[in-house]
Amino acid sequence: MEGSIFAASVDGIEYIKFIGTVRYSHCGGLESHIDYLFDGHNYNQIVVDLEEADILDSTALGLLAKIAIELKSNTDSNPVIFLKKGELSNIIKRVCFDQVFQIIYNTEQSEPAELQELVNDSHDEKQVLQRVIDAHRNLSRLNKDNDQLYKDITCALD
Repeated sequence: MEGSIFAASVDGIEYIKFIGTVRYSHCGGLESHIDYLFDGHNYNQIVVDLEEADILDSTALGLLAKIAIELKSNTDSNPVIFLKKGELSNIIKRVCFDQVFQIIYNTEQSEPAELQELVNDSHDEKQVLQRVIDAHRNLSRLNKDNDQLYKDITCALD
C-alpha cells in the first residue's frame, strides 16, 4: 500500500499517523511539520501511530528519531509509539527506538477527527538528499550501534 502521513493537534497532544509503506519521497511534509513543532509551539506529548504502517524506510525512521531527540531536549519526556507486533516492530527495536520512545503494542485508541495529510512540499533533489542525510544522522545519534550501522551511508551521501 502506498504510504501517507497524517497529523493533528488535540488538547496539547500532537498526533502523527503513518499508513502503508512510507519512504523518503513521503517525508517532506513530515520534516516541515517537525520543524514547525519544535519552533516554539506548545504541546504536552507527541504520539506516533504506526499501527497501520507496513514499512518505514530509514529516512522516515530518521525523522522519528529527530522527534525523539528534540522532544527529549525540550521537555525531558519521550514520545509515544502505538505499534502492532510484526516486522515493523522488529525494525523499531533494531534501531533502538525502545530506548527513546514509550512503545505501546496493539491498543484500541481513538484517533483525532482532525487528521490532515502531511504532503511532500519539496521535490528539489538537493533538499531531498539533505533530508535523507539528516535523517540518517539522527538515527546515528541514538546510540553507538546505530552510529556504526549508518556511518557508511552518511559518509557516502555527504
